[in-house]
Amino acid sequence: MLIDIVGAGSLGLLFGGKLAWSGSLVRIWSRSAGQAEELRHSGIHIAKDGESGLKVEPAHFQSGTVEQLGQAWETKPGDYVLVMTKQKDTEAVCRYLSQVRLPQGSSRPVVVCFQNGYGHMDRLKAILPGWTILAAVTTEGAKRTSFTEVFHAGSGDTVIGESGVGHVSKKIGGRWLNLVQALKQAGFYPVLSNDIDNMMFRKLLINAVINPLTALWRIPNGELLKSPARMKLMKELYEETLAVYDACGIRYEEDMWDQILNVCRATSGNTSSMLKDVLAGSPTEIGWINGSIADMALKAGVQAPVNELVTRLIEGIIAEEE
Repeated sequence: MLIDIVGAGSLGLLFGGKLAWSGSLVRIWSRSAGQAEELRHSGIHIAKDGESGLKVEPAHFQSGTVEQLGQAWETKPGDYVLVMTKQKDTEAVCRYLSQVRLPQGSSRPVVVCFQNGYGHMDRLKAILPGWTILAAVTTEGAKRTSFTEVFHAGSGDTVIGESGVGHVSKKIGGRWLNLVQALKQAGFYPVLSNDIDNMMFRKLLINAVINPLTALWRIPNGELLKSPARMKLMKELYEETLAVYDACGIRYEEDMWDQILNVCRATSGNTSSMLKDVLAGSPTEIGWINGSIADMALKAGVQAPVNELVTRLIEGIIAEEE
C-alpha cells in the first residue's frame, strides 16, 4: 500500500511523518522545491509537549514537488492520496490529478480531502468523475514550525466518509480498511462514518464562530472568552448559523455552544489558521467558511448578515493588486 500526501503543511507533515514512522510507504509532495529538498536531507521531526517526539529519517519516505507527482504516477501510482492543501489550492490539485496518465490496467487512487469549510466536495467530484473521493474531518492539532518540523499540539479523531451518500458502501468501506489500519498503526484514531456531512457541518460551525473573530482581533483562541463584547459577537454568529442550519434541514447537537467554548479553552494558546493567513498576508479560507454559510442562507431564503459582514471584513484585509 502506497500513500501519497499532497501538501506539506502542518497536517501533511504530521500524517506523513507518523505514517512513515510506523512503516507505511509514503510519498510527500510539497508546493516548493526548497521544502522537498529539506525533507530529503533532514527528514521530519514531530515535537510534542512533555515528550521527546519522533524523528523520521529521510530514508523512510520519499518527497518531491506536486509537479513531480505525475511523473511518479506514470510508473507507480499510489493507492491513496491524502489531499492536505488549503481550499484555494485543492481544486487545482484535483485538476492536475485528472490529467495524470496512469499505467495501463492500474486502478485510480482513492482521494481523501482534509479541507475546512463546505461545498468543495461537489466541485472536486466534478473535476474527477469516476474517482472515489472521500472527505475527512480531523481534530488533530498541529502547527508547522519549519519546512521539516511540526508541533503536535493535541491528539484527536479523524472521521472519514463519502459526502452526499449517507452510508459507507461495502466496496468503498472495504477498500478503506487498509488505510484505516495504517492510520491506527501510526497512532491516529480513524473512524469510517455514515455521517460525514454532519461532521463537516459541525466543524464548519466551530470554525465560523472562532476563526474570523480571532483573525479580526489578532488574538489566540482562548482570548475570545476574556471579554463580554467578544462573547456577544461569538453568540450572534453561532445563533445566526444555527438558524441557517435549521432552514437547510441540517442536524446539529444541542450542546454545540458548550462545545465551541470547550474548543476555545482546549486550544487557548493556539493561533487559528485564518489568523496565521492574515498575519502572513495570504488569502484566507473565509469564503469557504462564513462565505459558504452566507451562500447556504441565500439558497434557503433566509438572511445571514453577520456571516456576510465578517466575510467581507476578512476579505478586505488582504488587498489584491489589480
